[in-house]
Amino acid sequence: MALVAIALAGCAAPATKAKLDVEVETLDTLTRYERLYVLQPGDQLEIAVYRQPDFSRRTPVRPDGFIALPVINEIKAAGKTPRQLGADITELLARRLRNPEVTVIVENAQEPMVFMVGEFTAPKALPLRQARTVAQALSQSGGTVRAGDLPNVAIIRLNAKGYLESIKVKVEPYNADGTEVSQPEVYMALNNMPLQANDLVLVPVSYRGQFVRSFEDINTVLSPLFNAGLLYKIYTP
Repeated sequence: MALVAIALAGCAAPATKAKLDVEVETLDTLTRYERLYVLQPGDQLEIAVYRQPDFSRRTPVRPDGFIALPVINEIKAAGKTPRQLGADITELLARRLRNPEVTVIVENAQEPMVFMVGEFTAPKALPLRQARTVAQALSQSGGTVRAGDLPNVAIIRLNAKGYLESIKVKVEPYNADGTEVSQPEVYMALNNMPLQANDLVLVPVSYRGQFVRSFEDINTVLSPLFNAGLLYKIYTP
């Protein structure tokens, strides 16, 4: 996903939502995703069987992804949604109980996060409650490095229809009167962009940063040749 985001951020486009077009090789599938909570090792579960306290349990999902329950013994929980796990437990208990009603409650559901990638001082994952907008997320990540293209920040998001899309913040570098846009104006635009859980915020490399890095790459390649030529001149009689 990060590779797709970097490719998208490099394209100049108007300040609107753009559907994310990807190759099959880049993502595992082009089918829609679902906004579902998937159980994982470390989740603390309450398995409540209605009017059957002997079959109810509070149990963690073990590192191997399994939980242990009375009568059922072990059952795989990781990788399933709470509803799927509840259905599987209901099916197994139905062999012993008449019409069991099972509810799976996650007591320590993972906190919603947003993910900062690209030209940040400290790329990281942030709790959504601490980064409600793009500007807040930037401040929590220490801001951008010098090569970062702040006016072209992009958000990679799973939309309401279940598809990935790229939302770009396009801030024109100059005002209508020809004056350069100030940094406060850029941050005002970024603070107007609310984030959602699992958003990926990308700060691409600016054109200036790309030029400097290209020059550094060329310098890295040519420096040994220059040094070899200099040594040849010094030691050649």
